[in-house]
Amino acid sequence: MNTMKKLGGVALLTLTAPLAPALLAEEAATQQPAAELEKTDKSPFSVEVSLDVLSDYVWRGTICNGNPVWQPSVTAGLDLGDFGSIAGNVWQSYDLTHKRGTATNSRRSGGLQEIDYTLSYSVELAGVGFEVGHIFYTFPNNNGHHDQDLYATVSYDNPIVTPRASAYWNYADSADNDVSCLYYSLGLSHDFEVTEKLTVSPSASLGFGGNAWTDCGTEITDQTVGVSASYAITDYLSVSAQVNYTWIPSHELRKADYMGCGKDQLVWGGVNMTLSF
Repeated sequence: MNTMKKLGGVALLTLTAPLAPALLAEEAATQQPAAELEKTDKSPFSVEVSLDVLSDYVWRGTICNGNPVWQPSVTAGLDLGDFGSIAGNVWQSYDLTHKRGTATNSRRSGGLQEIDYTLSYSVELAGVGFEVGHIFYTFPNNNGHHDQDLYATVSYDNPIVTPRASAYWNYADSADNDVSCLYYSLGLSHDFEVTEKLTVSPSASLGFGGNAWTDCGTEITDQTVGVSASYAITDYLSVSAQVNYTWIPSHELRKADYMGCGKDQLVWGGVNMTLSF
């Protein structure tokens, strides 16, 4: 940090020149502890609380709920410095209406639909991001049914576009479904900083799976294009909105009603509020 100011006269500069090293040394001595304090004040622990309100609950091209939902989430993270970071997340989905899909049940109005628990580890190596984790899906209103996924994601954040590839292995299923289910996702996204506080992010993704996932052979399961806009109200609080278009390109999966609710395409979206500290 350069705090020296220009002095107005040569004589004054000559008189003060012998004092300059001492003044600089004193200034450095008084400023260095503050810089060190700023570094040590930053906690390696972080917490993020978010809430999504969406028109539909769409997951991997499948409509899990074709009516409005609200989905709170809490994530706790630990920064390990050069060794990456670990995080734990609890995510839930609640019905906002008495309908779910095409069915109607007044007892489910505002009811809990799903709770997911995720534990992950992420690290960046040579500019490439890697993440591995485990997801435990639970469905309290479905006789205690649950699923478990192991997943891995690789991404490359750069000024042009960020590509991302993920693989999910559904290795455990309480309904005794085929545990060789594999689902893959490829995506592209980019963040445009419109202003210091406003960021617009277009994205596109492609999902596909094998026969154990689709029951129709290896197929492209879903395609989605979307755009989101996020506005930072403060350093800790932000709000965002998103709109997406998802469709099923496979004729076989359309016949099998892969998306659900008798649909093969859907425009959906919603709003989000996130608090980070």
